[in-house]
Amino acid sequence: MRRSPGERARLEPMRHRADHGGLREHLARYRFCAERVRGRVLDAGCGSGYGTHLLASARAAGEVVGLDRSADAVAYAAAHYAGPGVRFARADLLSGALAGWGQFNTIVCLEVLEHLPAPERLLSGLDGALRPGGRLIVSTPLGRGRAVASGQPDHCFQLRRDEFERMLHARFVFRLFGQKGETIERWRPGHRYFLMLALCRSRWERDGDA
Repeated sequence: MRRSPGERARLEPMRHRADHGGLREHLARYRFCAERVRGRVLDAGCGSGYGTHLLASARAAGEVVGLDRSADAVAYAAAHYAGPGVRFARADLLSGALAGWGQFNTIVCLEVLEHLPAPERLLSGLDGALRPGGRLIVSTPLGRGRAVASGQPDHCFQLRRDEFERMLHARFVFRLFGQKGETIERWRPGHRYFLMLALCRSRWERDGDA
């Protein structure tokens, strides 16, 4: 089967040199998440599993589950990164399959929203999969908006900041971060970022702040 460039990047990350900028930036996001995960962890859209493996190394992480709709990605992840407390499975995150996995203290969902024509459906499912007091960490590239074709392989669009915030506000309280290079920082107006990342808690939780 012929794979798109986006699929190849997700399935074969270790073919990149260690100094490959895109790989370093992606690992920086997973390190950011690993510092904040606790308890039972879901990597939603885990790809080839190297980020899931990094999350599992976090001291506060319990069981870590990686789910992806690609059978090839899950097979690669299971062969290279499964182990005690770390498992992978194929699942369509929009099909209701999440309900069969129970709830999680932390859900990580990096660069998935832009691949979906209706990302709100995924956010709804992830919200339902959070345990009380749980946290969602979600990221997506910063772009020109849903009305503009992104031109990137496998991306339906790339959200503007206001679109991303509105989408999150419907279900979560959150703090917004931006990434430039390998640096991830609290969003600062006037600074140029290529990617948005948010720490979220369900809007229906009483403890409020993300």
